[in-house]
Amino acid sequence: MCRCIPVMSLQTCASMYAAPTPGLDYQRLLMASPNAYAVLSRDLRIIDANPAWLALANGPPRNYIGRRFFDALPARMQESARDLRALFSRVIERGQADTLPLLHYPLPIAQGNGEGWQDRYWSVSSVPLHDDAGRVAGLLVCPIDITQHVLETEAASDPKRSNTARRASAQMARERQRFRQLMQQAPGFVAVGQGPTHVFELVNNAYYQLVGHRDIIGKPVREALPELAGQGFYELLDQVYASGQPFIGRAMPILLQTEPGAPPVERHIDFIYQPIVDEDARVTGIFVQGHDVTEAHALAMRVSHQAAHDALTGLLNRRDFERRLQHVMDGLREHDTQHSLLYLDLDQFKVVNDTCGHAAGDALLCQIADALQARVSAPHALARLGGDEFGLLLEHTGLEASRVLAEQLRETVEALEFVHGNRLFGCSASIGMVTFDRTIGGVHEVLIAADSACLLAKEKGRNRVQVHAAGDLEVLDRRREMDWVSRLREALAEGRLYVHAQRIVALAPTRTPRDRMELLVRLRDRDGTTVPPMAFIPAAERYGVMPTIDRFVIRTAFRHLAALTPDVRARTSLSVNLSGRTLSDDRLVAFVQEQLQAHQIAPGEICFEITETAAVNNLSLTTRLVQELRGLGFRFALDDFGSGMSSFGYLKHLPVDYLKIDGTFIRNLRNDRVDAAMVEAIAKVAGVMGIRTVAEYVEDTETADLLAEMGVDYAQGYGMHVPEPLAAPA
Repeated sequence: MCRCIPVMSLQTCASMYAAPTPGLDYQRLLMASPNAYAVLSRDLRIIDANPAWLALANGPPRNYIGRRFFDALPARMQESARDLRALFSRVIERGQADTLPLLHYPLPIAQGNGEGWQDRYWSVSSVPLHDDAGRVAGLLVCPIDITQHVLETEAASDPKRSNTARRASAQMARERQRFRQLMQQAPGFVAVGQGPTHVFELVNNAYYQLVGHRDIIGKPVREALPELAGQGFYELLDQVYASGQPFIGRAMPILLQTEPGAPPVERHIDFIYQPIVDEDARVTGIFVQGHDVTEAHALAMRVSHQAAHDALTGLLNRRDFERRLQHVMDGLREHDTQHSLLYLDLDQFKVVNDTCGHAAGDALLCQIADALQARVSAPHALARLGGDEFGLLLEHTGLEASRVLAEQLRETVEALEFVHGNRLFGCSASIGMVTFDRTIGGVHEVLIAADSACLLAKEKGRNRVQVHAAGDLEVLDRRREMDWVSRLREALAEGRLYVHAQRIVALAPTRTPRDRMELLVRLRDRDGTTVPPMAFIPAAERYGVMPTIDRFVIRTAFRHLAALTPDVRARTSLSVNLSGRTLSDDRLVAFVQEQLQAHQIAPGEICFEITETAAVNNLSLTTRLVQELRGLGFRFALDDFGSGMSSFGYLKHLPVDYLKIDGTFIRNLRNDRVDAAMVEAIAKVAGVMGIRTVAEYVEDTETADLLAEMGVDYAQGYGMHVPEPLAAPA
């Protein structure tokens, strides 16, 4: 007797096939089979059994599943247990199927007066279950009850029993036919090849669907499927037949001619070649089973491509770019060579986006990506790193060659003309470049170096290539600022930002005295020391962190005022600085309104300060913001007034309540007649316009007295009040 069941994962069998396995639907096939099957672990513990096996054992699953075989089914005779153990041991040690043609193994049965024994004869086949690495992980055991056959053979001389024998034979034939039908209907493909030439003996419907409906039964595989020549499948079959070891293939490509005269079609298949052995452990054929996974493979490839590429441009995305960069840097441990990285940032891309919309911006990005890709060849890797930024990894390319290519790419972008509607836009890019070898730290250091060089290229006028050089002071300054970005975000998250207040002192008595203070942000480092503002404010401005800091100060001001008693709050005014970045935040007004609603204070108790430089950079936007917030009742001060070239020219168009005279005019006020004239002129013009004036950097009472004579309304500086932490309300 010879049986062969395809290799299955013991873990899959033990979990009752909960996870789909490419190939046959073993759960449906085995559970529906009239043949009895049980799965044993290497230590002969019963892992699972189909209904037919449980019916033979004559007991519920709880009596058997999870128990050792010889505990669940104890042997009445020692020789029976010895023979069955020997069968299991041979299959585990050899990794090949084996059969015990005749085994006398009575089964225990429950009787009214206790346990008894039911005499049974069996033919037992056992097949090794291999894991994905080809190791024997367990056994598939198939017992066939031949008790009736044995008894009929012993009583063959009795004619009365001949009809019973014929009925038993017919029943066995029907079972074989049903099993064949199940194989034909299985969703995975199945085939059996016999002999060293692998003559097709059995093929199911799924196999025909894979290879095409052609006459293959009775033909060697090389004759039946000639298109497999040169693809390695003949050789794999020969190898399995010669070695007796199974082969597992995963998503392997195969070219099949499914129609006569048609070109071969590529499919991808998961499959197993399992040797079929006879009672003497000789290989007689090969059992083939598997599953067509072409669609699943194509989907996996699409998902893999999407995971590694930018959806808009089709270039590599940042994650895969950094993965490739890491791979290149790992190779530097073994090969002392040089690579280069280019960081490209488009100049004035925001103009296209703001003028024509994001669809036009996307079209421009695609056009530039195509132009850059046309200049880059393998193995170099071009990626879109985000927004309007691109990265190029140049493998085994030194400084000079990289510099030449960087200039070519810059010229390529500069030569592009982008047309949208009836408008024509020019293009340019700032490029930062770093050449590195095994001495550099890691991926992060390379990217930071290239990004810093790119920022420096923008600051030096844009549309240029900036090469990073170790010790370059300008680049080092940018890197220090970039380091501050992460430190600032950590400080915000950890609550290490806090606020100081400096008084603004009236230089003449007023009818309604108020306690005026400007709020100044401070940073406490992790070691408890206070970081000077100018150490982190430039970095916060440059890298877009300042709006978050401004919102922190705004919240603090509202909370402080709300906590004051009504009479104290009525005579308190807090000034809050707004950075240039915050002025362009279209959500600022809504945020301020939310704070006003939440804390229910009078808007006139807060004065927003904006610098003259920030206001001039976008005068129309600043004017609109000032008008909106003043319309709600808030006050405004123009800071550093007089530092610009056309201060008076735009002042009449900007509705502010206070002018803060730039400190450069105040420091030498008593000794510089020009400074004094400027301050006096500002005070007079402001008075005519109904605007109050504040002098900054007032260091002594003599200067304060002179400012009062000139008509300046308020003074602020260390001579008036040293900033101190904003006191908690009493």
